[in-house]
Amino acid sequence: MAAAIARTLMGVVLCALVLAGATSPAGAESVLRRGNGGEPTTLDPHRTDGRIESNILRDLFEGLVTAGADGRVIGGVAESWDVSDDGLRYTFKLRGDAGWSNGDAITSADIVYSFRRAVAAEIGRDAGIGIAIIDKAEEIIGGKAPIDQLGVAATDPTTVVITLRNPAPYFLALLSADNKALPVHRATVEKYGNDWAVAGRLIGNGAYRLVEWVPGKQISLLRNTNFHHVGQVGIDRVIYYPISNPIEEQKLFQAGELDTTVEVAQQQVKWVSLTQPAEFWNRPQLGTYYYALNLMAEPFRGNLKLRQALTMAVNREALVNKVTRAGEAPAYGFVPPTVPGYRQQTMAFAGQPQEQNVVRARRLFAEAGYGPSNPLRIEVLFNASENNQAVADGVLSMWREAFGNGIVVTAVSTERGEYFKRRANRDFQVVRAAWFGDYGDPTVFLSLLRSSARPPRNDAGYKSAKFDELLAKAAANNDVAERADLLQQAEKAMLEDVPLIPLYHFATKSLVSQRIKGWVFNIRDVHPTRFLWVEK
Repeated sequence: MAAAIARTLMGVVLCALVLAGATSPAGAESVLRRGNGGEPTTLDPHRTDGRIESNILRDLFEGLVTAGADGRVIGGVAESWDVSDDGLRYTFKLRGDAGWSNGDAITSADIVYSFRRAVAAEIGRDAGIGIAIIDKAEEIIGGKAPIDQLGVAATDPTTVVITLRNPAPYFLALLSADNKALPVHRATVEKYGNDWAVAGRLIGNGAYRLVEWVPGKQISLLRNTNFHHVGQVGIDRVIYYPISNPIEEQKLFQAGELDTTVEVAQQQVKWVSLTQPAEFWNRPQLGTYYYALNLMAEPFRGNLKLRQALTMAVNREALVNKVTRAGEAPAYGFVPPTVPGYRQQTMAFAGQPQEQNVVRARRLFAEAGYGPSNPLRIEVLFNASENNQAVADGVLSMWREAFGNGIVVTAVSTERGEYFKRRANRDFQVVRAAWFGDYGDPTVFLSLLRSSARPPRNDAGYKSAKFDELLAKAAANNDVAERADLLQQAEKAMLEDVPLIPLYHFATKSLVSQRIKGWVFNIRDVHPTRFLWVEK
């Protein structure tokens, strides 16, 4: 516990040092204007894990622990914590000045209520890759146990004890990153039901509070004067702009109307890297871009050779060198190479000459029953963006070149809401997907494909007893090397079944104004506003 307190205090001291001298002139309001990539679907943290929403939620809410500017776990609502020798029991001591944005104190009962809400059957169905590691969470989500059996308890008003079903060395990192581990204000939620997370109603406990949400235009947050470290928050107001078009984002940045962008359009990456190297933020990122194949319907159900043919026909080197062009790494596996302590797994044809792969792909395609006399007709669904369109154009052209008149493939671009609706209903044949790790552990990615996981996680509808068993064995294994080996076996088995087509591992490609300070590298590329300041 002493070590935990020391870590927490160190994070506080570092924040204070970073923000020293960052105050604005008397009377001047410091404002950060952030591009956000699109309109949030909700600001209820238990109902979303999308990046667009999470960017804002990190400012509005704070969990028991949180991530510092460099991504390391620091204290949040909890000032200290202790872990039992068997790794199953975590005891958190809440800070005395933890409070909600309306001035109410946060108690351990609030934390228990919030975790129970997050795993309740209606909301928690998609919690399978995160807080379902808490004891009895999966049973509650599945309707097989009452909510009060969840392994989260308040032993006194300032102490929370969380019991896990298996040891999880990544648990603190998970708590610092998973939206479902964020607390919500019970009285507000119970008063307004599903309509509580809007301006004028939302009560959070983060460094900022929601003051305005104009759909399609902006979301404005003000510094929360009731935040426990409000004196170390260097920016008064942050405005999120839901701009889905990176070209438009870039224009606003160049005009001085945005301080940060989410990304740079593919066709602009090279030019921006040469002309604005000091503002171009280009770093490795813990994420994978892929296409999921619907295994629950034709033509992919039961047709392994067809799935193999499509993935082999994709020239990933050409995709990252000629299309994305921002330092992305070709993906022949699902778990990114940046995960520590894990040997990256790849598909069997990785490393072979692409010409050889295409020859084999054509043979498999024919053996799967397709060709000019019986062409494969498929659609690729993706949410509308310049980058997604560019990737789709590249992949589809590779398929057409490989299979000629044997394939008729159509790109289907939809707005974000419709895209998520179709994904949730598995109303697609091939769907564009991406996953960013909340922490550096293989299970962040592999657990997406458990048989029990639902869209937008297991989009493919992949079901493998072997894969599930290997994940279960890994979860119960305390030996670091043995656990990694089991997870590597699981990924290899999954890749052989081809439920998805990995395309590339992400690199960041955004613009950050030189007047914004405190923007430091972390593998998740998340930058809460509380750790930033504007240089005058």
